[in-house]
Amino acid sequence: MIRKTLPFGWTAKRLIATAGVLLAVVFALGVALSPPRTPTVAVIGDHADELREALGAKGGAEATVTIVLLNRWDSLRHLPDVAELCWDACHYGAAAQISLTQMRFGRTRKVVVFHLPDFDGDLACVAKRASYELEALRSAFPSCHIKAARLPVWIVPMGLGRIS
Repeated sequence: MIRKTLPFGWTAKRLIATAGVLLAVVFALGVALSPPRTPTVAVIGDHADELREALGAKGGAEATVTIVLLNRWDSLRHLPDVAELCWDACHYGAAAQISLTQMRFGRTRKVVVFHLPDFDGDLACVAKRASYELEALRSAFPSCHIKAARLPVWIVPMGLGRIS
């Protein structure tokens, strides 16, 4: 005869749910207790000097936001660390602007990839969108180029995958 599980008994489902909640609480506490950082920006790629001048960016060794400007998606192979972050989204050219947010405790890093031909050479629009990316992780975006879609991709810590 199979004994009935008591209502207060710990089942595998309940243990997994509890472990997930505890991991979420630990991550939230790590983010909440980490010291705030002033955002620094690095601009690399085609026409980087012009955009760097428009943003007034000085750059830094450890940038909080990295802006990558590409005339061709094939140029991404020269940036293996960026290509590794956004492999599937960039490989298929999913959007004109791809915002990759790599979540880490106290060191969240954002990489924004712009495909310049989709903006028809309008660097003012790219600079405006880049400045919005610097202001916040999530924000309302200007409508300077409606056809140039934005694809946000969140990279979950500890190699747990991506959310897009």
